[in-house]
Amino acid sequence: TQSIEALIRKPIKELIDELDPAEFWQIHRSTVVRVDAVNHVSRDFRGKQIVHVKGSEEKLEVSRTFNHLFKQM
Repeated sequence: TQSIEALIRKPIKELIDELDPAEFWQIHRSTVVRVDAVNHVSRDFRGKQIVHVKGSEEKLEVSRTFNHLFKQM
């Protein structure tokens, strides 16, 4: 659900391999988001992409490595 946040004691690489890549995207070395939980993506004053999560004030920075994921949105 939108209000669930999980702390998982497993390397993120293992977790990503278990998740459906159409539903979950890694956006930073320590952050994975559910694609349908993304409200919108903006850029900050430095030009970095920022993910705005639906139903939350939380803003998550996208690392350069994962910027390509949002070109299709």
